[in-house]
Amino acid sequence: METDPYGNFLTQGYEFASARDWARLGNLYLQDGVWNGERILPEGFTKFVSTLAEPWVADGRPIYGGLFWINGDGRLPIPKDAYMMLGAGGQSVTIIPSHDLVIVRLGHYKGQQAGGRALDKAYTLLMEAIPENKK
Repeated sequence: METDPYGNFLTQGYEFASARDWARLGNLYLQDGVWNGERILPEGFTKFVSTLAEPWVADGRPIYGGLFWINGDGRLPIPKDAYMMLGAGGQSVTIIPSHDLVIVRLGHYKGQQAGGRALDKAYTLLMEAIPENKK
């Protein structure tokens, strides 16, 4: 994690990790904050981050929850239960509970727009290939 000049962690998008590590973090959320049978995140936290924030709904922009972006407006070709960590350069972790799926995209500022379009196409293909989880 990056820090400011005073040593304070900047937790709003300055975290560097491998795709595998981002996938692990996404899986922690997918598993409701439980890892190998141990609760890591507080009970109800994943529901908090994946639920639309009322001020954003009232503002006519149902796209943000508790620190996570949400597909509440259906703009992306993924289910509305999806929630995402979106970072600089088009990096993202997309958690789709209804498909029991985590998708990680590492990016760079150069090619960010083309990468985003490719990700949207990949979302469409993945939704066709991976059936909805009927739990």
